Amino acid sequence: MSEKWRERKELARQAWRRLRGGELTPWRAAFSVGVGLVIGMTPAFGLHWLIVIAVCVPLRLDTGVAYLAANISMPFIAPFITFAEVETGALLLHGRFMAMSPSDLKAAGFGTLVAELVVGTAVLAPATGAFGGSVAYAFVAWRRRRGRRAEG
Repeated sequence: MSEKWRERKELARQAWRRLRGGELTPWRAAFSVGVGLVIGMTPAFGLHWLIVIAVCVPLRLDTGVAYLAANISMPFIAPFITFAEVETGALLLHGRFMAMSPSDLKAAGFGTLVAELVVGTAVLAPATGAFGGSVAYAFVAWRRRRGRRAEG
């Protein structure tokens, strides 16, 4: 094996370790899933991978786990997430759900829809991240306890 190949292999190994951040403890799993879900709930379609790397690497979270969680906004689910965010924003900003007829949407205007989306995302994304992170914490802690019982 050539020296150049060994260097590239070691560089790839270091990059992988950096992306994984370390051992997946219940807290690291919880924060990785939570951050991934928050990022996945944002309407920054196509940028989630870059945002996950930018947030998770400095925080030493598991980038792979976070990106997996960020994929909550898959193409067949994203419209429902966006709808829920707009409706939540409308309820918080105007005290009622948004009317959905084409004429009502035109009357609302683009700025109103954007404001409702921003407010709805600001509420639903952290709530989803907290719930998902809690479930991840419980699951990883349960798996660790189960593994220790099997060993001992």
